[in-house]
Amino acid sequence: MARKRTAKTETTTPRPPTAVAPEGIAVEGGIHAGRDVIMGDQYNDLRQQVAQIGTPAEFVVQVQALQAQLAALKQQPGLLPAQVQTLEVVEGNVKEAVEEAQKPEPLAARITATLTGASAVMDSLSKGVQAAVGLGTVLAGLAHIALRLFGG
Repeated sequence: MARKRTAKTETTTPRPPTAVAPEGIAVEGGIHAGRDVIMGDQYNDLRQQVAQIGTPAEFVVQVQALQAQLAALKQQPGLLPAQVQTLEVVEGNVKEAVEEAQKPEPLAARITATLTGASAVMDSLSKGVQAAVGLGTVLAGLAHIALRLFGG
């Protein structure tokens, strides 16, 4: 049933522009995000980069980028000493994997085992440290890439 238009409804305020996200979702109005809002997965970019690794040199570069993220995570305020110690263990494992990958004849099994262990530790840490969520998955992805690149 059609509504009759009155003078009151004819004077409308202009609508804000509609933004369309790449996924095709229309967003309207004033969207305001408060403090401590994380939109999306922080590690999507690193996961995409890991998926595109094709050479041992690219592998080493991506593992070193992960080392930088671990170092930044370790500097976050509010971490307990045990959490910092856990991050140091993971950093040591990642460093071992880089050293092994840079050898003339790297052992895929050693790299994979080291990164898989680091992944498990990061997954356990992510239960208490929100910023660590996703890094365990990245480490596991790197372990699979190492197996593919270095044989095994």
